[in-house]
Amino acid sequence: MIDASRLIGSHDVLFVTLDTLRYDVARDALAAGRTPHLAAVLPGGQWEERQSPGSFTYAAHHAFFAGFLPTPVAPVRHPRLFARPLSR
Repeated sequence: MIDASRLIGSHDVLFVTLDTLRYDVARDALAAGRTPHLAAVLPGGQWEERQSPGSFTYAAHHAFFAGFLPTPVAPVRHPRLFARPLSR
């Protein structure tokens, strides 16, 4: 796992969103070999099941750029990976 908070401010970040892409559809397309180019850039060559911080595109994108990224489905508190640390 990349510690994104260490990259912000020192690296360029390309943020790609795939609007309305369901996990089950993406997983099945990958397993069938229909998305070889995406497979090459996915961590471990696999999709991760995640939950969006918003229930529709506008709200979800606002949350993404505030540091609330899609989180794993496990019900625990997840870090804000893109949040800039507070300076002291």
